[in-house]
Amino acid sequence: MTKIVTIYNQKGGVGKTTLAVNLAHGLARSGKAVTLMDLAEPPCCHQWFRLPADGSAQRWLKGEEVPRYGTRVGGLYVLTGYRPGVEELMSGKMEVLPPEAVRRERFDALGGDVVVVDGYRYEWKVEEALLRLSDVVLIPHDGGTPLDSTNGTLGECMELRRGGWQGRFYLVGQVERVGDVERLVAIGERADGVVLLTRNERMRKRRTAFETPRVARVMVEYHNLCMWLEKEGCQER
Repeated sequence: MTKIVTIYNQKGGVGKTTLAVNLAHGLARSGKAVTLMDLAEPPCCHQWFRLPADGSAQRWLKGEEVPRYGTRVGGLYVLTGYRPGVEELMSGKMEVLPPEAVRRERFDALGGDVVVVDGYRYEWKVEEALLRLSDVVLIPHDGGTPLDSTNGTLGECMELRRGGWQGRFYLVGQVERVGDVERLVAIGERADGVVLLTRNERMRKRRTAFETPRVARVMVEYHNLCMWLEKEGCQER
């Protein structure tokens, strides 16, 4: 069965698309067959690949047999989101994705190993349907992310788990200083673990800063995040 990995936070501009694109790219480079599905509002994944924002992701979920866009990375395909034109925005008659369209069989019909979803926002019923189908939810949080939005996202995952959801969810935090570790571990207390990303060479060498049972793994590259996700992140609870 195809694994569904959703990148999600209630707040935009926290690095969802960057995480989704790099994760999909890394998984494909490691030999996985991957579809990157852009359900974000507004969509941005298409910009990374210079593709049209024609709503192929939404159309696929609604039942249309639309082709996926190929990329220069073997095994990586993209279903883009929809960016409405000025007239649609002005009229307020934008087409929305109905929650009943978010069905497991449409993800499985894509084939391959993994579908990475740049998560939906604004419509809770759609968000709930997407999260409920996800095998793994990664919740990005950086220094500029409002704490309320991340706590709200963690709360949504906890509520789904109380209702029987069997997926796993992790906080993915950006680390620049030692103090960031303690802060992120506290924020991610309700998650299944905390994944820390850092580009700070000195922080990587201070291994004692990361010796805490709540931290799933510390990594410097998205490639390492992909390796961790394959081996540990998608394991059954």
